[in-house]
Amino acid sequence: MRILLVGEYSNFHNSLKHGLQLLGHEVTLVGDGDGFKDLPVDVLVASNYYRRNWFREKFKVGWWKVTGRNLEDNLRLARFRESEHLLKDFDIVQFINSNPFGCEPPVERKMLKYLVQNNGLCFLAACGDDYHYADYLTTRHDGYSILDAVKSDPALQPFLGHTYKYLGDGYQANYQWLLDRCEAIIPSNTDYAMSLTQQPKATEIIPAAIDTSKYDLEQNENLSVIQIFLGINRPNYWKKGINYFEEALEFIKAKYGAKVKITVAENLPYKEYMKQFQDAHILLDQVLSYDQGYNALEAMLRGKVVFAGAGDAYLNAHGLSEVPAVDAKPDISYLVDELSRFIEEPQSILEIGKKARAHVINLHDSRKIAGKYEVLFKS
Repeated sequence: MRILLVGEYSNFHNSLKHGLQLLGHEVTLVGDGDGFKDLPVDVLVASNYYRRNWFREKFKVGWWKVTGRNLEDNLRLARFRESEHLLKDFDIVQFINSNPFGCEPPVERKMLKYLVQNNGLCFLAACGDDYHYADYLTTRHDGYSILDAVKSDPALQPFLGHTYKYLGDGYQANYQWLLDRCEAIIPSNTDYAMSLTQQPKATEIIPAAIDTSKYDLEQNENLSVIQIFLGINRPNYWKKGINYFEEALEFIKAKYGAKVKITVAENLPYKEYMKQFQDAHILLDQVLSYDQGYNALEAMLRGKVVFAGAGDAYLNAHGLSEVPAVDAKPDISYLVDELSRFIEEPQSILEIGKKARAHVINLHDSRKIAGKYEVLFKS
């Protein structure tokens, strides 16, 4: 089959592409590279014209605040129009969400419409923020969520604007328009499956694909100093509950001093991020989720101990009895206790890390996951 994957973040579609190609399919990925992460795409629909110049960038932001329009959208649309001949006649199109190019809804609709009208069957992934997920979190969800910061301080809502924007009329309309034209919507993990229990087009979870050949087991067997790595993507700071990790680490520093080395890296391109935590024993990924994201899964593949979503909701959703990861709860005392356990029993780090790698290979291998998508596409 000829398959077009539309949009990219956190290597979701690159990893699936790898698996689909192993199965013999012709795959093209179109997207913007996920901003500063600079992820690889085959057809780039992006522009750094404004970001290259301080004044132009400030003017763009000011214009957006005054008019609600993003000047960069026109440049993205122009890049898309230039590439239209590369984006048609595919058997299958999968959209990463209903806003894969990051434009305002009227501009985004033009690109979505072209792709739907000039290709075969369409599918929609549920692997990040979209209307359904944002609506679920604000109306029906019980328990902690990526929007918890707003519950304690409504003034923080602008910092979670990327999620709340999907509740806007234009974004909601684009989501429904695209979903109506797709054969199915496919949740990639526990969080998104939770929001789709009442959606008739939703499939069972197909876990995120990981290229398991990409990394070998990379464990730091020197346990004399326990190295803890925290990567911060500033726009997702409150969404991932990074504040809980930061407070817990202050206690750990005071408690263990030179017995630990804590590295905090912020807003790094993907390749640099992966290099930075090579020597880490422990990765602190996110608190306010019920599953593991890409950074967590790739760290587990490399044999690291990861703090992410790994509680009962995750186990039940995937039909598992255990997972070799630490369920990161929004509880600072709990996080301190869990980190302390590894610092005081360091040998367990290597044992859990090996099990974590085996878990990712078993549940997320890109060839296996691509096979699940292949069955869905053909059905």
